[in-house]
Amino acid sequence: MAISGYFLPAAPGADARGSARRKLSLAVGGTQNGETGIRVLIHNISETGLLLESDAALSVGDRIEIDLPHGGDSWASVVWISEHLIGCRFDTPVSQAVLSAAQLRSAVTHDEEQAPTPDDEAFGARLHRLRVRAGLNQAEVAERMGVSAPSVSGWEKGRARPKHGRMSALAEILGVQTADLLGDHAPEELHDLIDRSRRQIALAMGTSEDRIRIIIEL
Repeated sequence: MAISGYFLPAAPGADARGSARRKLSLAVGGTQNGETGIRVLIHNISETGLLLESDAALSVGDRIEIDLPHGGDSWASVVWISEHLIGCRFDTPVSQAVLSAAQLRSAVTHDEEQAPTPDDEAFGARLHRLRVRAGLNQAEVAERMGVSAPSVSGWEKGRARPKHGRMSALAEILGVQTADLLGDHAPEELHDLIDRSRRQIALAMGTSEDRIRIIIEL
């Protein structure tokens, strides 16, 4: 299960090289720390680093202050970026106890909301893009769907998603096919899958990508 979090707005004067550009705060269940936060999914976290997915504008070499449960503020540096995936290395390795606490944080659910999943996050990004392309605002989509505007906002932020039986109606409002809304595309190319896996393994092992060899036996 991915761990949800939010990049809080950068502090004033924090854009100098070597300063904190973002502070990453983990979410509890489906609740958001602030409407101005940029959503983050932590796909992998180890003693030496972590793999993030986010739309945040970061560059290789940027530093992130991370609020880890029972670990206080830990610092990490961005070591590689591939589209929305961001590989980071901790300045100082974290303990297994801190890692366990972070995993437990991701399993906590809010009484009224289910914790978001990576699929929900991807759906929210697609919904936002298709809605903007259709020239509609959230209130207009909500009115046509017979729901509240905050519900549509929650869908786009990955906190929830409409029931499957209503996806076709939502797709019709946006002027697209249901498959476009759900992201039912062709499977990932093999070389892209291998490259992505090599990056994730290197990050988890605290080594460089060129030291990872992947052998496929058919």
